Amino acid sequence: MARVQLMSAMAFDIDKHESTGVADPVIRVLGELPGTSQPFGINRVYKGSQGTYEEVLVLVDPDGTVIWESPPRYVELRGAMFEDLFRRRVEERVPITSSAEHTLVFYLDGQIAGRIPVFIDAPESVTSAGVLLEAAETALKKGSICWIRIPQPDGSTISRPAWYVQQGQKLFVVKGETEQELPNLERNDVVTVVVKSKDIKATIGELDCDVRVVEDDAEFDKIAALGLGTRLNLPDGDAALQRWKQHCKVVELTPRG
Repeated sequence: MARVQLMSAMAFDIDKHESTGVADPVIRVLGELPGTSQPFGINRVYKGSQGTYEEVLVLVDPDGTVIWESPPRYVELRGAMFEDLFRRRVEERVPITSSAEHTLVFYLDGQIAGRIPVFIDAPESVTSAGVLLEAAETALKKGSICWIRIPQPDGSTISRPAWYVQQGQKLFVVKGETEQELPNLERNDVVTVVVKSKDIKATIGELDCDVRVVEDDAEFDKIAALGLGTRLNLPDGDAALQRWKQHCKVVELTPRG
Protein backbone atom coordinates (compact mmCIF):
# COMPACT_ATOMS: atom_id res chain seq x y z
CA MET A 1 0.00 0.00 0.00
CA ALA A 2 1.35 3.46 -0.90
CA ARG A 3 2.85 5.56 1.86
CA VAL A 4 0.53 8.17 3.37
CA GLN A 5 1.81 11.73 3.60
CA LEU A 6 1.09 14.14 6.44
CA MET A 7 0.19 17.38 4.65
CA SER A 8 -0.24 19.62 7.69
CA ALA A 9 -0.83 19.31 11.43
CA MET A 10 -1.08 21.37 14.59
CA ALA A 11 -1.29 20.76 18.32
CA PHE A 12 -3.16 23.59 20.05
CA ASP A 13 -4.53 24.68 23.40
CA ILE A 14 -8.23 23.83 23.63
CA ASP A 15 -9.21 26.42 26.25
CA LYS A 16 -7.80 29.25 24.12
CA HIS A 17 -9.53 27.90 21.03
CA GLU A 18 -12.90 27.57 22.73
CA SER A 19 -12.73 31.02 24.33
CA THR A 20 -11.35 33.00 21.37
CA GLY A 21 -11.75 30.84 18.29
CA VAL A 22 -7.99 31.07 17.72
CA ALA A 23 -5.95 27.86 17.52
CA ASP A 24 -2.91 28.83 19.62
CA PRO A 25 -0.23 26.31 18.51
CA VAL A 26 1.04 25.35 21.96
CA ILE A 27 0.50 22.77 24.67
CA ARG A 28 -0.09 24.75 27.82
CA VAL A 29 1.14 23.93 31.32
CA LEU A 30 -0.07 25.85 34.37
CA GLY A 31 2.24 26.38 37.34
CA GLU A 32 5.91 25.55 37.58
CA LEU A 33 7.65 22.85 35.59
CA PRO A 34 7.65 19.90 35.78
CA GLY A 35 3.88 19.84 35.41
CA THR A 36 1.09 18.35 33.33
CA SER A 37 -0.59 19.53 30.15
CA GLN A 38 -3.91 21.28 29.88
CA PRO A 39 -6.35 19.72 27.37
CA PHE A 40 -5.09 20.10 23.83
CA GLY A 41 -6.30 19.31 20.34
CA ILE A 42 -4.49 17.75 17.41
CA ASN A 43 -5.68 18.52 13.89
CA ARG A 44 -3.97 16.81 10.98
CA VAL A 45 -4.45 16.38 7.25
CA TYR A 46 -3.35 13.21 5.42
CA LYS A 47 -3.09 12.40 1.73
CA GLY A 48 -2.72 8.83 0.49
CA SER A 49 -4.23 5.81 -1.19
CA GLN A 50 -7.84 4.98 -0.43
CA GLY A 51 -8.24 2.66 2.51
CA THR A 52 -8.37 2.22 6.26
CA TYR A 53 -5.24 2.86 8.31
CA GLU A 54 -4.37 2.33 11.97
CA GLU A 55 -3.21 5.65 13.40
CA VAL A 56 -1.03 6.17 16.47
CA LEU A 57 0.22 9.59 17.61
CA VAL A 58 3.35 9.90 19.77
CA LEU A 59 4.61 12.94 21.69
CA VAL A 60 8.37 12.98 22.27
CA ASP A 61 10.23 15.28 24.66
CA PRO A 62 13.49 17.12 23.79
CA ASP A 63 15.54 14.15 25.04
CA GLY A 64 13.78 11.76 22.67
CA THR A 65 11.67 10.11 25.38
CA VAL A 66 8.07 9.18 24.51
CA ILE A 67 5.85 10.95 27.06
CA TRP A 68 2.47 10.23 25.47
CA GLU A 69 1.11 7.72 22.98
CA SER A 70 -2.45 7.68 21.72
CA PRO A 71 -4.51 4.49 21.66
CA PRO A 72 -4.67 3.02 18.14
CA ARG A 73 -7.52 4.39 16.07
CA TYR A 74 -8.61 3.71 12.51
CA VAL A 75 -8.85 6.51 9.96
CA GLU A 76 -10.40 6.26 6.51
CA LEU A 77 -8.73 8.00 3.55
CA ARG A 78 -10.71 8.72 0.40
CA GLY A 79 -7.82 8.40 -2.05
CA ALA A 80 -4.70 10.10 -3.33
CA MET A 81 -6.66 12.93 -4.96
CA PHE A 82 -8.06 14.03 -1.58
CA GLU A 83 -6.70 15.64 1.57
CA ASP A 84 -8.51 14.25 4.62
CA LEU A 85 -8.79 16.22 7.89
CA PHE A 86 -8.99 14.50 11.28
CA ARG A 87 -9.37 15.98 14.75
CA ARG A 88 -8.49 14.56 18.15
CA ARG A 89 -9.04 15.98 21.64
CA VAL A 90 -6.54 14.97 24.32
CA GLU A 91 -7.82 15.28 27.89
CA GLU A 92 -5.09 13.21 29.53
CA ARG A 93 -2.64 15.09 31.75
CA VAL A 94 0.59 14.51 29.89
CA PRO A 95 3.71 14.98 32.07
CA ILE A 96 5.84 17.90 30.81
CA THR A 97 9.28 18.47 32.35
CA SER A 98 10.75 20.95 29.86
CA SER A 99 9.45 23.91 27.91
CA ALA A 100 11.91 23.25 25.09
CA GLU A 101 10.58 22.15 21.71
CA HIS A 102 8.86 18.73 21.66
CA THR A 103 7.98 16.58 18.64
CA LEU A 104 4.69 15.01 17.63
CA VAL A 105 5.09 11.95 15.41
CA PHE A 106 2.28 10.53 13.27
CA TYR A 107 2.25 6.76 12.56
CA LEU A 108 -0.09 5.09 10.06
CA ASP A 109 0.06 1.29 9.89
CA GLY A 110 3.31 1.43 11.85
CA GLN A 111 5.07 3.79 9.41
CA ILE A 112 5.90 7.43 10.06
CA ALA A 113 3.66 9.66 7.93
CA GLY A 114 5.22 12.84 9.29
CA ARG A 115 6.22 14.84 12.34
CA ILE A 116 5.87 18.42 13.56
CA PRO A 117 7.46 20.56 16.28
CA VAL A 118 5.33 21.21 19.36
CA PHE A 119 5.82 24.28 21.51
CA ILE A 120 5.21 24.29 25.26
CA ASP A 121 3.72 27.37 26.91
CA ALA A 122 4.35 27.51 30.64
CA PRO A 123 3.62 31.18 31.44
CA GLU A 124 3.86 30.71 35.21
CA SER A 125 7.16 28.83 35.10
CA VAL A 126 10.36 30.64 35.99
CA THR A 127 12.45 27.87 34.42
CA SER A 128 10.85 28.41 30.99
CA ALA A 129 11.63 32.13 30.76
CA GLY A 130 14.57 31.72 28.39
CA VAL A 131 13.13 28.99 26.21
CA LEU A 132 10.88 31.28 24.15
CA LEU A 133 13.98 33.27 23.21
CA GLU A 134 15.69 30.09 22.04
CA ALA A 135 12.64 28.95 20.06
CA ALA A 136 12.26 32.41 18.53
CA GLU A 137 15.93 32.53 17.55
CA THR A 138 15.58 29.17 15.79
CA ALA A 139 12.37 30.18 14.00
CA LEU A 140 13.84 33.51 12.88
CA LYS A 141 16.84 31.72 11.35
CA LYS A 142 14.44 29.76 9.14
CA GLY A 143 12.31 32.77 8.18
CA SER A 144 12.84 36.06 6.40
CA ILE A 145 9.97 38.23 7.69
CA CYS A 146 8.80 39.14 11.19
CA TRP A 147 5.94 41.36 12.29
CA ILE A 148 6.59 44.40 14.47
CA ARG A 149 3.91 46.07 16.60
CA ILE A 150 4.81 49.75 16.86
CA PRO A 151 3.08 52.23 19.22
CA GLN A 152 2.09 55.47 17.53
CA PRO A 153 1.91 59.05 18.89
CA ASP A 154 -1.91 59.01 18.84
CA GLY A 155 -1.98 56.01 21.21
CA SER A 156 -2.73 53.40 18.56
CA THR A 157 -0.48 50.48 17.63
CA ILE A 158 0.27 49.42 14.08
CA SER A 159 1.63 46.06 12.91
CA ARG A 160 4.09 45.97 10.02
CA PRO A 161 6.02 43.16 8.32
CA ALA A 162 9.78 43.65 8.14
CA TRP A 163 12.74 41.82 6.68
CA TYR A 164 15.68 41.69 9.05
CA VAL A 165 19.30 40.84 9.68
CA GLN A 166 19.69 38.40 12.56
CA GLN A 167 22.66 38.39 14.90
CA GLY A 168 22.00 35.78 17.60
CA GLN A 169 18.81 36.82 19.36
CA LYS A 170 19.05 40.41 18.11
CA LEU A 171 17.35 41.67 14.96
CA PHE A 172 18.38 44.64 12.85
CA VAL A 173 15.89 46.27 10.47
CA VAL A 174 16.55 48.85 7.77
CA LYS A 175 13.80 51.45 7.72
CA GLY A 176 13.23 54.47 5.53
CA GLU A 177 11.04 55.81 2.79
CA THR A 178 13.15 54.13 0.09
CA GLU A 179 13.16 50.76 1.86
CA GLN A 180 10.46 49.69 4.33
CA GLU A 181 8.06 51.94 6.18
CA LEU A 182 8.07 51.30 9.93
CA PRO A 183 6.49 54.49 11.28
CA ASN A 184 7.71 55.77 14.66
CA LEU A 185 9.88 52.70 15.26
CA GLU A 186 13.00 54.55 16.37
CA ARG A 187 11.00 56.86 18.64
CA ASN A 188 9.92 54.00 20.91
CA ASP A 189 11.91 52.45 23.73
CA VAL A 190 10.15 49.10 23.36
CA VAL A 191 8.24 47.38 20.55
CA THR A 192 6.80 43.88 20.16
CA VAL A 193 8.13 41.40 17.61
CA VAL A 194 5.74 38.62 16.59
CA VAL A 195 7.62 35.45 15.63
CA LYS A 196 6.07 32.87 13.33
CA SER A 197 7.23 29.35 12.58
CA LYS A 198 7.59 28.29 8.94
CA ASP A 199 7.24 24.66 10.08
CA ILE A 200 3.73 25.01 11.48
CA LYS A 201 2.78 28.28 9.76
CA ALA A 202 1.64 29.88 13.00
CA THR A 203 2.76 32.33 15.67
CA ILE A 204 4.96 30.80 18.36
CA GLY A 205 5.44 33.85 20.53
CA GLU A 206 5.73 37.59 21.01
CA LEU A 207 8.91 39.28 22.19
CA ASP A 208 9.15 42.68 23.84
CA CYS A 209 12.29 44.24 22.37
CA ASP A 210 14.39 47.24 23.35
CA VAL A 211 14.94 49.67 20.48
CA ARG A 212 18.30 51.23 19.55
CA VAL A 213 19.22 53.23 16.48
CA VAL A 214 22.62 52.25 15.09
CA GLU A 215 24.67 55.46 15.00
CA ASP A 216 28.18 54.07 14.51
CA ASP A 217 29.21 54.14 10.84
CA ALA A 218 31.23 50.91 11.02
CA GLU A 219 28.35 49.02 12.65
CA PHE A 220 25.91 50.48 10.12
CA ASP A 221 28.11 49.33 7.24
CA LYS A 222 28.46 45.83 8.72
CA ILE A 223 24.71 45.32 9.17
CA ALA A 224 23.89 46.88 5.81
CA ALA A 225 26.35 44.57 4.06
CA LEU A 226 24.70 41.58 5.70
CA GLY A 227 21.35 42.97 4.61
CA LEU A 228 22.32 42.63 0.97
CA GLY A 229 22.14 38.86 1.44
CA THR A 230 18.88 39.00 3.39
CA ARG A 231 16.77 41.48 1.43
CA LEU A 232 14.95 39.72 -1.39
CA ASN A 233 14.52 41.22 -4.86
CA LEU A 234 16.71 44.28 -4.39
CA PRO A 235 15.98 46.63 -7.30
CA ASP A 236 19.45 48.22 -7.25
CA GLY A 237 21.72 45.40 -6.07
CA ASP A 238 24.90 46.51 -4.28
CA ALA A 239 23.96 50.13 -4.89
CA ALA A 240 21.42 49.69 -2.09
CA LEU A 241 24.23 50.27 0.41
CA GLN A 242 24.61 53.89 -0.67
CA ARG A 243 20.84 54.35 -0.81
CA TRP A 244 20.46 53.05 2.72
CA LYS A 245 23.23 55.36 3.97
CA GLN A 246 21.53 58.38 2.44
CA HIS A 247 17.90 57.70 3.23
CA CYS A 248 17.53 54.98 5.90
CA LYS A 249 18.22 54.07 9.49
CA VAL A 250 19.33 50.74 10.89
CA VAL A 251 17.45 49.89 14.09
CA GLU A 252 18.46 47.18 16.55
CA LEU A 253 15.74 45.17 18.35
CA THR A 254 16.95 43.29 21.41
CA PRO A 255 14.54 40.87 23.14
CA ARG A 256 14.11 41.39 26.84
CA GLY A 257 15.15 38.31 28.83
